[in-house]
Amino acid sequence: MSVQDNAEASGATAPVDCEQALGKLFEFLDSELPEADGDRIRAHLEYCEPCLAEYDVEEHVRALVRRSCSECAPVELHVRIREHLTVLRTQLT
Repeated sequence: MSVQDNAEASGATAPVDCEQALGKLFEFLDSELPEADGDRIRAHLEYCEPCLAEYDVEEHVRALVRRSCSECAPVELHVRIREHLTVLRTQLT
């Protein structure tokens, strides 16, 4: 099945390449992408083993961190991180 066939089968409008998929991986893992973009990433992961492997690694690391962290970060740190991520995302687009 081709990249385009996968995209069309999933209802996505245009396929993504590896660079795009990996560039949005963290947003995908955090469920921060619009549904259509998430569908495009999901379709890419279905046929691209290297990207799927990267996804699996990141998901595993996140699970380990969740299990290992018993303390919650202060609210102020959450706010600063989110603000910084917002600035970085606007600079990348």
